[in-house]
Amino acid sequence: MEQDLFWDDEELQSLFYQEKETFFESNNIVEIEFPLSLARKKAVEWILKVNAHYGFSALTAILAVNYLDRFLSGLHFQKDKPWMIQLAAVTCLSLAAKVEETHVPLLLDLQVENTSYVFESKTIQRMELLVLSALKWRMNPVTPLSFLDHLIRRLGFKSYIHLEFLRKCENLLLSIMPDSRFARYLPSVVATATMLRVIHQVEHFTAIDYENQLLGILKINMEQVNDCCELISETSKTGSFILEKYRFCEVPRSPNGVMEALLLSSDSLNDSWGMASCISSSARQPLLKKRRVQEQQMKLPSLPRVFVGSPH
Repeated sequence: MEQDLFWDDEELQSLFYQEKETFFESNNIVEIEFPLSLARKKAVEWILKVNAHYGFSALTAILAVNYLDRFLSGLHFQKDKPWMIQLAAVTCLSLAAKVEETHVPLLLDLQVENTSYVFESKTIQRMELLVLSALKWRMNPVTPLSFLDHLIRRLGFKSYIHLEFLRKCENLLLSIMPDSRFARYLPSVVATATMLRVIHQVEHFTAIDYENQLLGILKINMEQVNDCCELISETSKTGSFILEKYRFCEVPRSPNGVMEALLLSSDSLNDSWGMASCISSSARQPLLKKRRVQEQQMKLPSLPRVFVGSPH
């Protein structure tokens, strides 16, 4: 028993250490620049809709938003190019699905739920390399779910309570993700605040007992947790994004689809996006051929090649 407790504490300390490796102060990036904050909100809401559309796991959505926030932290947002955030959102969801899901839709099929723009597969594939480079290939960061899984196990719920508690926590986490203010809190803080709120919603046990047990395990900064709890309450009262299953929406034909020349234009994108010109076409060719064959077999509609801006 003591040995198990030792390993549990070791695992928790490891999570605390690892969460800081990919954490950033996004409030300096997202909250100050209102256009970026608004664009991010729309992008995250789209990610959640598509995540529900395909029945992806909660972790897939959380990873996608984590990738998006980390990528946006180094991006100079250009108001005259609103498609930039949408392209990043599609790319981050594609990468998250490849990391977490068993079955991943084709890139064109992924662009459902009334997306404003449609991007060619090869454009997204190039963007994936940009995002991977920006994230330094750290694709399995510690998230609030990492702490949820660990803490729920240690609280020793009965199986039926365990599942209900986890489901409610996941739903709450997903519902607050469009609000960029939550990105300023460490995953451990968000997980703790989420659990403290859900504990009082589940009627099968005495909330105060499990609340004390939870705080005893974590020994976390309660000032930040309380701030996060207040923000969750505020978000809930204002009727934040509601998760639901959406019916299938046909992939739209966007008049502003972005083609490969966009990523190759040095003045179309900032420096980090301009890295696309360094991607080897020979390295991409086998993947693109395979993707084209798959799309032809699926008889997907051919999207018009429309350029946004002109390369110089």
